[in-house]
Amino acid sequence: MSATTCTWPGRIPGDPVHDRIIAYLTVDIQKSPVWTTELIAKIKAVRSGRLSSWERPGNAYCLYIYPHHVVIEDDYAEEAETIRIPIVTFAAAVNAWHDMIHNRVNDD
Repeated sequence: MSATTCTWPGRIPGDPVHDRIIAYLTVDIQKSPVWTTELIAKIKAVRSGRLSSWERPGNAYCLYIYPHHVVIEDDYAEEAETIRIPIVTFAAAVNAWHDMIHNRVNDD
């Protein structure tokens, strides 16, 4: 599984926002079904209002989830640009990553 094999409706290869999402999933979430399941649950909790926001520090990025957008901060870039990602886009990517992991696990 690689970043090039993950796609979701509306994914644009080479788009900086979409590339940041893929980098985050590849480096910080990796191939962990547990982590993708937790991430999906937290997205749903924030979107529904059960949580006002949620954050997850990772290996290379820090994720902040808000009701309408997420921010993925690059922990190692000296002047990292803060990009607001629509929560709908991020959720679609996470669900695609989750499905890809589960399909791979079931194929093994």
